[in-house]
Amino acid sequence: MPRVPRRPGRQLRIRVAVCLVDADQILLVLHRKDGRDYWLLPGGGVEVGETLADAARREVREETGYEVEVGRLIIVCESLEPGGRHLVNLVFAGRIAAGELCAGRDHRLVDARWSALAGLPGLVMYPAIAAEVHACCLEGFTGEVRFLGDVWQPPPDPAAAQPGPPTSRR
Repeated sequence: MPRVPRRPGRQLRIRVAVCLVDADQILLVLHRKDGRDYWLLPGGGVEVGETLADAARREVREETGYEVEVGRLIIVCESLEPGGRHLVNLVFAGRIAAGELCAGRDHRLVDARWSALAGLPGLVMYPAIAAEVHACCLEGFTGEVRFLGDVWQPPPDPAAAQPGPPTSRR
């Protein structure tokens, strides 16, 4: 893989996410940016002085209303965007400790919902890790940490239909 040259203004951002599964359902959040909708695991950016676990708990609470216990690291990947932003994504297994589902009020957040785990591999997610998340869920989060490298891909065409996750039982 060619090394990306260092450039002034290059931004490094660390993003944490938590994979929450209940029976055959997985918790996902829908974001809208620049006219495009995309699904993610609940999570977000780590703030200066914040631990990864604290950031994960805060972000899940802000996006979904749930208090969570953050478990083991399951996926590491990065996105090297052409504009210079370098995003490091750390995905943890987790468990809901308290709360009720309520989509947060972030300006990009559109929805938070429980969706059928079986539909995850065909879902358009950013970063593009749906198949790996599905595999981790099927293993019960007991497998090796998956390092996926650079998973950046261009955003979807806003005119293209975005597949939504199957409706939930919740």
